[in-house]
Amino acid sequence: MTEHEAVVMRLDGDHAWLDVNVASGCSSCAQGGCGGRAKRPPQRVRNTVGARVGQRVIVSVPEGAVLRATLWSYGLPLMLMLLGAASGLTLAGDAGAVAGTVAGLLLSLVALRFVDRSAGQAREPLVSMRIKDVVVQLHRNAPV
Repeated sequence: MTEHEAVVMRLDGDHAWLDVNVASGCSSCAQGGCGGRAKRPPQRVRNTVGARVGQRVIVSVPEGAVLRATLWSYGLPLMLMLLGAASGLTLAGDAGAVAGTVAGLLLSLVALRFVDRSAGQAREPLVSMRIKDVVVQLHRNAPV
């Protein structure tokens, strides 16, 4: 599972809006670099743990979910564009290849829109949330 720390910004019925703390693109922040953090919009997640506003939580995404989303978002359009280009080149030369590429791209956009709508109606995003445990170390040598 991929996990990130987040803070509950507001509640909306049985959903929570989270400010997810994700490091920016480089590792210089941890070493006193620019100190910047990429600004991300709040994420809406089903509040199954009863988190309250201001509370720190851990959000988890299943391991293969990001890879599957990447393959759908990039792999399908690329595959259909190449298939369209090869078909167009075979049937009508260079102009057909260009037309086939555009047709493949448009077909992939329609297919992704259809998949997005059907997935959105069927289920919530595959994100789970748990309240972050608070660990208090009472003595310097005490095990945590």
